[in-house]
Amino acid sequence: MDSSLRLGRATGRPASGRTPSIVGGLVLLALAGCDYVPAHAPMRYSLSRSTRESLADSPVVQDQIGGTLESFFGTPQNPGFLRTAEWIDEDFDPNYPAAAADDGGSGKLSESQMEELRADNARRFAGKLEQAARGEYAGLANFRSAPDLSASVESILADEEMSEEDRRSSLTALFQDYYPSLRDSAEMYRQECLHCHGVEGGGDGPTSGPEDHPFLDPRPRDYRLGIFKFTAVKDKARPRREDVYHVLDQGAYGTAMPSFRRFSAAERWGLVDYVRLLAIRGEVERRLVNEYLEEESLSAEAPIEIYQEVWAKWNEAKSKVVAFDGPVPDPTPEMLARGKELYHDAQKGNCASCHGDAGLGDGAAAFKVDDDGKKVSAYVDDWGQPILPRNLVRGIYRGGRRPIDIYRRIYAGINGGPMPALGESKDAQGNPLLTADDMWSLVHYVRSLSERDEKVAAGPGAAHASG
Repeated sequence: MDSSLRLGRATGRPASGRTPSIVGGLVLLALAGCDYVPAHAPMRYSLSRSTRESLADSPVVQDQIGGTLESFFGTPQNPGFLRTAEWIDEDFDPNYPAAAADDGGSGKLSESQMEELRADNARRFAGKLEQAARGEYAGLANFRSAPDLSASVESILADEEMSEEDRRSSLTALFQDYYPSLRDSAEMYRQECLHCHGVEGGGDGPTSGPEDHPFLDPRPRDYRLGIFKFTAVKDKARPRREDVYHVLDQGAYGTAMPSFRRFSAAERWGLVDYVRLLAIRGEVERRLVNEYLEEESLSAEAPIEIYQEVWAKWNEAKSKVVAFDGPVPDPTPEMLARGKELYHDAQKGNCASCHGDAGLGDGAAAFKVDDDGKKVSAYVDDWGQPILPRNLVRGIYRGGRRPIDIYRRIYAGINGGPMPALGESKDAQGNPLLTADDMWSLVHYVRSLSERDEKVAAGPGAAHASG
């Protein structure tokens, strides 16, 4: 970290809002001048409120589950997956996704992806690479959000037996091939994500506000359930790594979730790894609690079995991808007319029942009258929050507005909410409810409801729903 950043942290206001004393400020300034970088307080993952409430009468079991989770996933300072005996025998290590599965890693990144990362790293570390090539090493190891990268640079610089040529080539290779460790990614998460998503990924960071008076609408995602809404998979499967990356890359339009494109591709993939760890940890915690409540005990074998079962669910995501072979058909007047028909057909698309006749999100099925006689949402999502259908006329699609994005929403539904999956639904006779042409007709009609400047084929079904 450079001196200006050190100074900024040393003289900033404390959490209480009170200004440090003059003496205290001078001491901190002196320490900053001596290259002292104040570290953040050590953190520990906590059990969820749901776990604590469910096991309120069993504090010993709470401690057992907390200890088990720490052995499986480490701490925020030193996160990592426990390697099972089977994984060790197979030379498989989920902590290193950039390494091949038979070379001490998990092989989650293909060689083509690694080549893209190397090209991006050349841009990300251009200044460092030029500095290393000149043999100017001052400040080369200062990475605020990458402690392991800093340590690796320092190790190369401290090797007195290394020739200058080898030192420069080692530094070049380190920066070009950089892929963050889980420890580096946890530090970036702490700085960039924790304030919304919380230490454990529960969507309960200080920026999200208290549960009964949230600061953000919608609230930040709690991904400890393993539920991710906007993915390319069906059957409520866990997301692919690419699905989580897409959200980090694009953000979620209409929410407080920003795009993380200001960071390198490697840093974004690293955040994917850490978010997955938090989500898997949350799932294992919930499964351990359920196991105890059902069996009134936890066997010695149950935790590792649950750990491996949850990991297997995340590993099957690629087999659940919703894809379409062939080119996406262009909209025609006939397709738009067919889409409008399906949209209103209660036996087919049945979209109007929730999204409303005009697509305004005001369908009769979306609301109910509560005990006070107020009209409220008829549904809550899997996080316990009231949820309303999307106003399609506004054209805000948090999972993307490309035709294939909307196709996937219609085909697989939206995980965590009431949006149903129509792609593999069948009628009473066992026939597919919608053909492939029907699906694309619905896609194009839905998109036509919000189109303003885009040119869509004119026809009887192409009229604006809001007109």
